Amino acid sequence: MTKIKSSFVAKTFLVCFVSVHVPLIALVAYLSMGFQLSTLSVFLLILVGTSLCLFAIWRLIRPLNLLADAMKRYPEDKGILKMYPASPDEIGTVTDIARSMLLQVETLTKQLKHQATTDFLTGLGNRRALMEQMPIIRAKAARPEEAVSLILFDLDHFKRINDEYGHDAGDNVLMAIGEAVKDHLRPYDYAARMGGEEFCIVLPGADLAAAESVAERLRHAVESRVVEPLPKGRITGSFGVAQARPTERLQELLLRADAALYSAKDQGRNVVVRAQP
Repeated sequence: MTKIKSSFVAKTFLVCFVSVHVPLIALVAYLSMGFQLSTLSVFLLILVGTSLCLFAIWRLIRPLNLLADAMKRYPEDKGILKMYPASPDEIGTVTDIARSMLLQVETLTKQLKHQATTDFLTGLGNRRALMEQMPIIRAKAARPEEAVSLILFDLDHFKRINDEYGHDAGDNVLMAIGEAVKDHLRPYDYAARMGGEEFCIVLPGADLAAAESVAERLRHAVESRVVEPLPKGRITGSFGVAQARPTERLQELLLRADAALYSAKDQGRNVVVRAQP
């Protein structure tokens, strides 16, 4: 009996055999006892047997129909990931395998997306991620008409750190700065490493004065970081702060913040400068 339950073919053959032969055996037995059957009775017997056969086969193949429908809708509806085998037969096995494979695909897709949008050294977002997130942030801020500001900064004389202390020390500095940035983020802020020693922080709901205050605290945190074998105070950063205009594109905002950053360098570095309004 267990083998029959675990075999779709065996269950199909059993249904067909019972549906065809049981009515036939009943008919032969009825006639052998001397009873007479009308044409209508024979027709009804055949109709009932056929109906029961078709219904049983429909119940057997229904899980396959559900699986096929879930596979078709998978790109828009992830319902197949919640499906479990309805029976221990071949259809159940295929359902379980399809679900397991798609779960692996989902996990791998998430990992690849994370790798594609995350800076592996600092754990912050990368430039690509910033480009994807900024329209979303701006759209959310536009509904309550909130300000959105941006902090752009890079580390002063970072190339000298690599030259004097080695690239491992430079990587350790970048990781330390990444942690400092995370420590100063609110849950809804977004930070990214733009490349090299340049970082960007987006502050939804913060005007220029608030962003400048955040940048000043972060400047102090960067200056206070100690990464061996660098001496204390060797790590500093120059900061440019800008508030987004209502219809300003990200590239325009970045250009204004970048101009403020270079102004900070011209002023001796390790300072915060506002972008021109």
